[in-house]
Amino acid sequence: MLNFNMLTTMELTEIENPSLFPFPAPLHIGFVIIAVIFFLFRFFTDKRPFQLIMAIAVPISLLLRLELSRQGFYIVGAIELLLLIVAAITSIAFKKKIAEKPEPAAEAASENAPEAKSEE
Repeated sequence: MLNFNMLTTMELTEIENPSLFPFPAPLHIGFVIIAVIFFLFRFFTDKRPFQLIMAIAVPISLLLRLELSRQGFYIVGAIELLLLIVAAITSIAFKKKIAEKPEPAAEAASENAPEAKSEE
């Protein structure tokens, strides 16, 4: 069981300093660089707006590494949340546009099909 006396008698030197991030800054920067490259690559190949929004939102998380006030942390968090919501809405809206619009290659293939020629 949990011994509550242990919690009150611990010396300050035994307690690890709390941190906002579970991994060191160079690793965080590396993940951000990889994510930005990935989202930009996917944006240039797929042309979906939410990928560009995510490529912008990911580096904003690096602002938390700065010594910000509590209000600064909340502002960065609100910006991140807003960008994630916009990316989700854009993803859903863009998905519906693609489903409604038939692909030109599919139309051309159906026009050139042998079944279509035999009916004429």
